[in-house]
Amino acid sequence: MSMNKKLSELSDDKLKEELMKRVLKEVDVSDEIYQKSFKTTYTVNLDICGLKGYQIYESDKYTSKFGENLEDPDVNINFRDMDYIRQLIGGEKVDIENGRDSNYVLHVNRKDLFLSTNKNNAQVLMAKIPMFDAIVKNFGTSRLSKRLRDEPELFHPAQEAEIVELMKKMLNESVDTSDELYQRNFKDQILKVNWDIKGIKAYQIFEENRYMYEFGKHIENADLTLRIENLDFAKRFLLDIPTNYAPGLDDENNLLIYVKTPVISIRFKNPDETRYSLIRLPFFRSMMQAESSESLEGEKEDERENYGHYVPMNLPIGDYESVVVPYKVFEYFINKASNIVLRTCPCRERWDCQDYPIELGCIFMGDDTKNMALSPEEGYVATKEQALEHVRRAIDSGLVPLIGRNTAEAEGGHGVKDTGHFMGGCFCCECCCIGVKTRQYGINASMAGEDGGSLEGMNIKVDIEKCEGCGTCVEVCPFNFRKIINGKLVVDENRCIGCGRCVDACPNGAISVQIKDPDYIEKFIAKIESIVDVTDQTNKT
Repeated sequence: MSMNKKLSELSDDKLKEELMKRVLKEVDVSDEIYQKSFKTTYTVNLDICGLKGYQIYESDKYTSKFGENLEDPDVNINFRDMDYIRQLIGGEKVDIENGRDSNYVLHVNRKDLFLSTNKNNAQVLMAKIPMFDAIVKNFGTSRLSKRLRDEPELFHPAQEAEIVELMKKMLNESVDTSDELYQRNFKDQILKVNWDIKGIKAYQIFEENRYMYEFGKHIENADLTLRIENLDFAKRFLLDIPTNYAPGLDDENNLLIYVKTPVISIRFKNPDETRYSLIRLPFFRSMMQAESSESLEGEKEDERENYGHYVPMNLPIGDYESVVVPYKVFEYFINKASNIVLRTCPCRERWDCQDYPIELGCIFMGDDTKNMALSPEEGYVATKEQALEHVRRAIDSGLVPLIGRNTAEAEGGHGVKDTGHFMGGCFCCECCCIGVKTRQYGINASMAGEDGGSLEGMNIKVDIEKCEGCGTCVEVCPFNFRKIINGKLVVDENRCIGCGRCVDACPNGAISVQIKDPDYIEKFIAKIESIVDVTDQTNKT
């Protein structure tokens, strides 16, 4: 038995002490990330299911204490779920998702299974069913930026007889066939749905001008079967009690829907701080890295290749002399794409961006994007002309383009199976984007991942003689990878993405981006095209 497994079997009190010991352990104040993170003092209160502790991070000193809290800390962190603590100590992989409530409290939520289906991309059908309106709004990455629905503090456990009555009421009252949206959803289509709520069965048949149902049995050849095993979750759904949902996929790529259960609550003194602010804290940094890297025991490793990169701006390269390079890259794929979806930017939604338009958000391309279920206010299927105009406006606005493939974007973000035909593009700003906020702490949260530095063959050069140390380039760098030291610019070349904004901004022409290979962009396009195909797959074997 592993040490972590033995520890996870301790009593609740011993488990809380073990977790507090791990959080409060000594840190290396000479570490580069520590020095960068704590130029000013940062104070932390901890509450692990009633057990208290605190930390004080200073530029040259770290202090912690068991059993007490500080007054007015920078952040209060409350571990509130013993099952989660047991999982954490036991080294179990826990699928989590974050969100803020209406009081700006940040919650780390465990994803607990609510509903399973028997169909790939079932969200396309579910989006047509009236009682799933609230859940469909939780598909797509914008759920990560929207406020969590405020859940009731008191909830009486469900009884089977109660579920039976609620289910009968749902079957009888949930559908209005005269509704314009209903008729549009089921025009020239019949949808047969079976329900199974822990053995309680029913079916529904949706048609353009007719609706039928029967309690107590299933229909043969149903288009969709929906199963719920947790009666409490079923009660929440049937009563439309505010609940927070997230999509996912099972091993056969059938749609799953999860309920988000708060396991950690975090209250910052500064409401603009995010969970990624905790990356500077060593324990939480290691916890977040584990979340993104660990696999479940026995789980088959995902061998699909993810790749994405920021695209350099306005650089004269080979055949792309005097053209806007990002536009030409996006244009290449847009012209080949079988389907294109444009949507709002979840990062700018989250931060209520005042500098850049929220509607200049993500672009998705390829056959797999046909299975996305977005509410009309979040996104739409676009023409090639609309997509090109979207890209042009984003580039003209000064946003930094990012393009590539990230299977987690499709499957974790939208509940859509990525079969190699889901390409994503972002247009990032320095004030809001997650990738910007995390890279300074050495965590790559964007599609670019570990490939987030400048593209191979690109070099950032500073002419020291021309540099006057004015700091203009520092102000425009979206990732804060430039510093003025001793009156001259210093660039962190290992992290610089090579977007080219500093080149345009420098009043003295002191910065240049040098490209050695004239086929640089063609090779970049070829790399992306080797792992994601956006063309129509209808007639391909």
